[in-house]
Amino acid sequence: MHVRPQIVYKYKSISTQTDFNRVVDIIKSNHIYLPKPSMLNDPMEANALQVYLGCMGAGYTLACGKIHPIVEDRQNQYRVLSVSAIPNSPIMWAHYASGYSGCCLIYSTEKTFSEIKPVIYTDITFDLFDIDFMDDEMSEAIEESLCFKHKDWAYENEWRLIQNEDAGFLNYEASELVGIIIGENMSLDKRKVLVKLCKDKNVPCFRTYTMKSWNEIGFAPYDFVESLGGKEYEYITPGEMERYIQEGLENGRCSNNERMIFNALNEKVLRKEHY
Repeated sequence: MHVRPQIVYKYKSISTQTDFNRVVDIIKSNHIYLPKPSMLNDPMEANALQVYLGCMGAGYTLACGKIHPIVEDRQNQYRVLSVSAIPNSPIMWAHYASGYSGCCLIYSTEKTFSEIKPVIYTDITFDLFDIDFMDDEMSEAIEESLCFKHKDWAYENEWRLIQNEDAGFLNYEASELVGIIIGENMSLDKRKVLVKLCKDKNVPCFRTYTMKSWNEIGFAPYDFVESLGGKEYEYITPGEMERYIQEGLENGRCSNNERMIFNALNEKVLRKEHY
């Protein structure tokens, strides 16, 4: 039984100006793009389900190791939003956030994202023969197959929102974006733009803090990092971050929501420091 996480994370690259503009649009417009399965980064998407058709050319397509165009067309009738349940994966920050130069959007799952489903990681495939199912059953099977990925991808701890509408974007309420993490290698000019957007929309902003000797990633409140400045940023304990948040609560600088997000982000490093 998979318990839906209270918050989820969307890693984003901003390696090109187009990528950056898209992130800015997401924050400003309260919507996020839903790609088709064929647009996702894994060319093996939905291959946990093998659909065997009796139409002409199906055998040759199978012999070539390809998916029949009829099945691909059915797959691409769906839209898929991929998010992760973890914010501190070094692989995810390296790959999906371009070596800590991108960012990570933090969403609440209480409303628009409440229908997310866990991805099941397996190397098992399931066979479906067209003589054994009705046409609508194939669509249902294809939709279900979008929640299966090969076990090599298990490190992503992925959850998915799957829709069969062609709207292209998922619209959500502004309050559902509950935080943003800035990668520590993001350029200063882009960082300034995103931080200002966070302040304008009252969204808590954090910054990655790689802890090499612990092999962990911490997440420092962005304003705390800026208040230290220069090389001092290289030396912050999780406890100091925690005290900054507590002092902020006491003087009204931080909200309870920011403390909740901080604790969720830093659960591992806080526990490791305390024990």
